[in-house]
Amino acid sequence: MADYLGRVDYLCVASPSFIKRYFSQGVNRETLMKAPAVAYDQHDKMHQKFVNQHFNIMRGNILKHTVRSSEAFVKLAVAGVAYCLIPKLQIQDELESGALIELTPNILLSHQIYWHHWQLESGVLSEVSDAIIGHARQFLPQ
Repeated sequence: MADYLGRVDYLCVASPSFIKRYFSQGVNRETLMKAPAVAYDQHDKMHQKFVNQHFNIMRGNILKHTVRSSEAFVKLAVAGVAYCLIPKLQIQDELESGALIELTPNILLSHQIYWHHWQLESGVLSEVSDAIIGHARQFLPQ
């Protein structure tokens, strides 16, 4: 069984110093191809899908670091090393403080999230599923 929990919205963000260095002429195909980005690993297609779909940048035409930590994505972006797609929920404080700025305010990437579990749960497993579903639906955009 799969229950819909909500969606996770990924924002394309960078630090003010990174924006000044790489995007002083705006965020467009040419500037994105010159600016370093971050991917989770060699199988992470999310960033490539984003730049291809919205800026017509083909595979292999972006500079990217590979980092296997979502926390490191935030640290790299805040440090001005790269621009990143990061879940909005993860960077609320950085956005509010101005440490990170949304590069493409009218463009985001969303993923629908589901909780997969046995249909015939009972006891503690049923309570865990109910808690996860309730919490996610309270905090994730629907």
